[in-house]
Amino acid sequence: MSALPITAVILTKNEKDFIERALSTVDFCEERLVLDCGSEDGTPDIARAAGARVEHQDWLGWSAQRNHAAALAKHDWILVLEADEIISPQLRRSIHTVMAATPDPRDGFSMDRRGDFLGALLPNESRPAKRRTFVRLYNRSHSSWDLDMVVHEEVRVPGVRRPLDGTLLHWRGYQLADYVPAFDRYAAQEARELTDNGVRVRGIHVAARPVLRFGWLYLVRGDWRLGTRGLVHAMLKAVHEFLRYARAWEMQQSPAAVIDPPAEVLEQVASSGLSARSRLIRRRGPKA
Repeated sequence: MSALPITAVILTKNEKDFIERALSTVDFCEERLVLDCGSEDGTPDIARAAGARVEHQDWLGWSAQRNHAAALAKHDWILVLEADEIISPQLRRSIHTVMAATPDPRDGFSMDRRGDFLGALLPNESRPAKRRTFVRLYNRSHSSWDLDMVVHEEVRVPGVRRPLDGTLLHWRGYQLADYVPAFDRYAAQEARELTDNGVRVRGIHVAARPVLRFGWLYLVRGDWRLGTRGLVHAMLKAVHEFLRYARAWEMQQSPAAVIDPPAEVLEQVASSGLSARSRLIRRRGPKA
């Protein structure tokens, strides 16, 4: 129990494999609130059995859903957790320490989030500036999630962003077959965000961004230390980067599906067919 009461907030949809683990990792919070958006696998029942308060809200988008959950909380200090995340013991102690010191409610507290890949713990792949903005503990009276951010959303705080000690584990246990559909799903949302932010995607983006992403993860962030596993991970994330910019290019250059070939394409095919037939006749000569 901390000096200031905390509500832990978890958004769910079909998280039966993880929700009990997530709730156990925030058992130090005075309230555990699960906001479900239509699970069909029994997630709400499991959460209630684990002692959580469960509410329902149809999906509003990441930021709006989080803000709605914060508005439902009993306490002003909000700790946000994903269903597939784990608070490490050191991070737990750090949260207790800052809450015992009655922090400025205008401040937000960021966390070092690290994921898994085929059973190994990855380095934090975010840029230093992005890590500083990864706020997961904040006071709802002064701070809220930015509604302009479709994905990779952030909490806007009027005060200082203060890093917490310890690691937030993002551990889902994906196999390779799970990554590509997940990447494609996120790429569609990220492409929309790029377009809405005025980023005009060109061929150089589609070609260069995956290469830069691979270099950042493999060479700078240290995936090379994981051997072949790190190589595969960096290449997969490069594929994700390609999908993101290719989807954005498609959205900007060819926004509608072309079901029937346009007239100019039919004319091109017809003319190229005639040209090929003419060349064939010239090679073989006229029929006798």
